[in-house]
Amino acid sequence: MSKVWRETADPQKHIDYISTRNEGGVTVKASRDNLIDNWVYFATACNFTFQFSSIDQVQECKDYFLKSIHPSTQEAGHDLEHYWHPWYSKLPKGINKGVKRQKVIKVLDSILDKWSYP
Repeated sequence: MSKVWRETADPQKHIDYISTRNEGGVTVKASRDNLIDNWVYFATACNFTFQFSSIDQVQECKDYFLKSIHPSTQEAGHDLEHYWHPWYSKLPKGINKGVKRQKVIKVLDSILDKWSYP
């Protein structure tokens, strides 16, 4: 079953894997103002939990899953270790195909419907 939720950003608890190519990600930034919350968004689909540090990352992920054909994860000039790979090359095998892809798009849409602002 798919599930979405959000939590207040906590640098000691949450990691941003999408905005960097570092294997361990980078810590999210906490809000500098007590009146404004920074949020971390979560989506569980197909036994995998996605974590996003912004609505823009949710949209980027959705754009990736909307494409039925994806380029190779091998990028020219980057034959170094695993930490050079982009976030989408670290997804579980088969999650971007068929019914699983549709489930992921649906759960990402529910995050965007709930928490994005026009």
